[in-house]
Amino acid sequence: MEEQTFQIENLGLRLKIMVKEKLENSRVKLTFDVTPEEFESALDKAFVVENAKVTIHGFRAGKAPRSVFEKNYGVEALYASAIDEILNNKVQEAIKDEELIKEAIGQFEPLIEDKVERGKNFKVSLVIDVYPEVEVKDYKGIEVKKQNTRVTEDEVNKAIESLAKKDAKMELKAEQVIAKGDYATFDFVGSVDGVEFPGGKADNYELQIGSGQFIPGFEDQMIGMKQNEVKDINVTFPENYGEASLAGKKAVFKVTLHEVKEEKFPEFTDEYVKSLNIKDVNTLEELKKVKKQELKDAKKVSEKDRQVNDIFNTIIDNAKIDMPKTLVDQRYNGMKAQYEQQAKMYNIPFETFIQIMGATLEQFEDVTRKQATRQATFDLVAGKIIEVEKLQPTEEELKAKAEEEAKKPGNKATAEEILKQNQAVFYNQLAYDKLVEFLLANAKEI
Repeated sequence: MEEQTFQIENLGLRLKIMVKEKLENSRVKLTFDVTPEEFESALDKAFVVENAKVTIHGFRAGKAPRSVFEKNYGVEALYASAIDEILNNKVQEAIKDEELIKEAIGQFEPLIEDKVERGKNFKVSLVIDVYPEVEVKDYKGIEVKKQNTRVTEDEVNKAIESLAKKDAKMELKAEQVIAKGDYATFDFVGSVDGVEFPGGKADNYELQIGSGQFIPGFEDQMIGMKQNEVKDINVTFPENYGEASLAGKKAVFKVTLHEVKEEKFPEFTDEYVKSLNIKDVNTLEELKKVKKQELKDAKKVSEKDRQVNDIFNTIIDNAKIDMPKTLVDQRYNGMKAQYEQQAKMYNIPFETFIQIMGATLEQFEDVTRKQATRQATFDLVAGKIIEVEKLQPTEEELKAKAEEEAKKPGNKATAEEILKQNQAVFYNQLAYDKLVEFLLANAKEI
C-alpha cells in the first residue's frame, strides 16, 4: 500500500508529492516528482560546478559563459551533476520524515525512474532498508532436555591425570602394539589413483593416536598395528579440504610403523598431591572431591548454555521476519573483519588464511552469510522479547554493574566514569542475562 505525504515548497508554493512504498526485505521506496523548473535550477548549479573543472580557449577556468560551455560540451554534460543536486535535495526532504529515519538502516540508494529531459517532468526515487516487523510466538513453554551434570569416576581420573601431565614421562611401550592414546612414530606415503601427491609423504612422523589431527579414519585404522608392520590405510579427503585438487578424493597411505610410546604418570600418593600446591588439598581423596565439584560446576554452565541455545534455535526457527539485507551485511562484514585481522596477525593473505581453515572464499562467504543471517535474526527476536516482556535494565541495575566493575583490582576509574564509557555494553549484557533467565524460567524440561 502506498502512503502519500504532501509538502509545500517555499519558493513558488508549488505542491510536491512524495510517495512512500513498502518493498520486500523491509525496504522503503520514496518516489519524488521532479518538475522542469527544479531541473533547470539544478542545471544552473551544475554549470557552476562543472564549468570550474574545464578550461575553454579564450576564458579563464570557470569564467566561460553558459552558452559557450554548452556549445563545447553540450547541456547533457551537466545532467549527472544536476541529478546529484536533485537527489541530495530529496535526501534532505526524506530525513525530515522522523518516523522513517527512526527506523532507517544504512544509506539511501538513488534511482532514476524516467528518461531525463529538459522541459518534462520525471521521477527519482530513494530506497532504504528499515528495521523489520518481528513476529515472535510461542517463546514460553519451549521443551528442553533436562540438565545432566553427572560426573563419572573416569572423568575425575582424567582431570587428575591432566594435572600431572607436566610430570609425565614418555616411555617405549612394552608391547609394541598401538592403542588409542599411544604415540606412534611412522613413515607414510600418500597416493591418489596410484600417483603420489605433494605434501603426502613424511618420515619418522610422531602422532598421538586419537588426537584427530589426520584425515577422518586414518588414526582409527592404525590402532592394533605392530612395530615394523606395513599397512595400507584407505581414506577419503573431506569435500571442504583446503587443497582443492584433493577434496573429496579417495586416497591410500602406505604406513610403516617404527615404534610405540606411552605416557607414564607419577604415582598419585598423598605426598605427590601435596607437591601440586592446591589450596586446602593434601590427600588424593580431597583432590578427587575438588575435581569432581569443578567438573560438576563446569557441566552446569555447559548444560545451561545448551538449553539456552536450544531455546533460541527454536525461537529463531519459528520467528517471522522480512530480513533487510543491510542488517545481514553489517553482521557479515563484522565477522569477516575478525578473520581478516587474524590473517593480518599471521602476516598472510586473507585468501590463504581461509584455505588453511579448509575452505574456499566462496564457501567462506556462503557459511559466514548464513551465520550472519542467523545472528541478525537472533538480535531482532531477542530485542522483541525484551521489549514485550519489559526486561530492560533499570538505571539502578546499570549503576550497580558499574560499581561492581569499579571495585575490581587495578581499576582506577570511578563508577560514574565506567558507566559513561560502557553504558551500551552494560545495557546489552544485563538485558541478555535477564532474557536468558526469563526463557529458562518459562521453559519446560523433559
